[in-house]
This record gives sequence, structure tokens and C-alpha cells, in this order.
Amino acid sequence: MTILDVGAPVRQRPSTVPVAVYGHRWCGLTQMIARALGRAGVDFQYVDLDLHPEIEHRLRLTLGHRLRTPLVYVGGDWYMAPSLMELQNALVRHGGW
Repeated sequence: MTILDVGAPVRQRPSTVPVAVYGHRWCGLTQMIARALGRAGVDFQYVDLDLHPEIEHRLRLTLGHRLRTPLVYVGGDWYMAPSLMELQNALVRHGGW
């Protein structure tokens, strides 16, 4: 099963690698990634940057004011606006899949 399988059943074993999604509720890509992770049974934290502008400000300072959402944290690495395939590869690489 891959996170790209739309009709796939939810995974039963939760991910052990820390995963966080930083984005906006109005961002289609952010919502698609959050839904895909949820369908795949990956435990993740969602940070709504509309509700936490101070976090968005810190991320912009860290990234040199270049921030595209979603920003996804997987096991110590950051991925800016990743595709589902990039996200899946990151989860596999970090042992979270």
C-alpha cells in the first residue's frame, strides 16, 4: 500500500517517526497531504499557520523568507511543498512507513 492509494484501507500500525505538517487550511496541497497521511494511518501533528502566525514568522526567518506550504517535517528533515511520492519516500527513508 502507498499513500497514493485513494481507496486503501487505513494502516493499523502507527508511524514511530515524528511527522508534522505546517500549512494553511485554505491550501489545497496542505489538505491533500494531511488527508493522505491520515488515510495511510501515519500519526502526525498538524500546525495551522492561520492560527499560529508566530510559527509562520519563525519559519520564514529560518528559511530566508521563502516559505511554500505545506512544510512537512519527517524524522528531522524538512520538505517544502512535497509531492505525495516525495513524502512517501521520506517516510520510508526514516522508517516511518
